[in-house]
Amino acid sequence: MTVDELLQPILNTTATLQLTDGPETIPNWDSLAQINIITAIEDAVGGELSTAEVLSLKSVGKVVDTCRAHGLELTAT
Repeated sequence: MTVDELLQPILNTTATLQLTDGPETIPNWDSLAQINIITAIEDAVGGELSTAEVLSLKSVGKVVDTCRAHGLELTAT
């Protein structure tokens, strides 16, 4: 799975996502999108994220790191 496949539908974009992208650079990354990102990660990894992990999800790169920490090899383009 790629990070684009995971996040583009949630963020309602077709743009290729960069690891440094986050709420500051993606207009649709609002609080509702954040909740949906957390839910999508938990569904993909089959478990819950810790509070620290949830709070760290402030960029595409952190999404990739968190997924990999849970055994999901999420690739960036």
